[in-house]
Amino acid sequence: MILFKIIQQFLLPSVFLFVIILIGFLFLLKRKKIGTVFIVLGLILYYLFSISPISDLIIAPLENKYQQIEDEQALRANKAILLLGGPESDILRGTEAIRLSILNPELQIIITGQNFLSQEKNQALKLKNHLISQGIKAENILLEKESRTTGESAKNIKIMIETEEFFLITSGYHMPRSIYLFQKEKTNPLPAPTDFKVYKSFNKEKWGLRYNNYNLLDFFPCAQNLRNVSLAFHEYFGLLYSQFVD
Repeated sequence: MILFKIIQQFLLPSVFLFVIILIGFLFLLKRKKIGTVFIVLGLILYYLFSISPISDLIIAPLENKYQQIEDEQALRANKAILLLGGPESDILRGTEAIRLSILNPELQIIITGQNFLSQEKNQALKLKNHLISQGIKAENILLEKESRTTGESAKNIKIMIETEEFFLITSGYHMPRSIYLFQKEKTNPLPAPTDFKVYKSFNKEKWGLRYNNYNLLDFFPCAQNLRNVSLAFHEYFGLLYSQFVD
């Protein structure tokens, strides 16, 4: 598992672009033309992956697959599975859990997932305390502490709630892979995406989503755009990997 995680990291743009440019500089010592090609290629890819139009184009197909739960749908299930992701996304995912709890006070929230390499840093407990501080009853929050990955969360949740319908709360870009893994375990998740990376505005006429128009600044490199592309690559590779692993 650790070896796969390491290999996966080298497939992310934030890493392999650095490697391409580094190889270019090494080639400059003896084969200047080849070195120049690697450096130029790395810089071009860095620019493309770090501007908003390209970044959005890559991550949007993941985020567009499922829509946010509407208020009137909040009573459809009495349980919500909240997948951990990281400090920033945990707060945003937690905010969605709070919203659904306000609409459905009987909602039971199950927080699942751990930091794969640093399990002593209990993100689940931190998020539980945050939810309690925001008014969620402590008895309505459960921690599933064994899972290290989304796949393990799906297996462990199946044992806890079997075939009962539940809201699955995670970031929009992570939702397609999460739904696939949970359905693979014969559970019945209702997608409740949040933490969208692509700016969207509501189209009241069509009840749809349309992208904001880009301006000149969107064509300047931005570290957040490169991070979004890395998140998307991680999900695409994860989806591909999930097709071949039980």
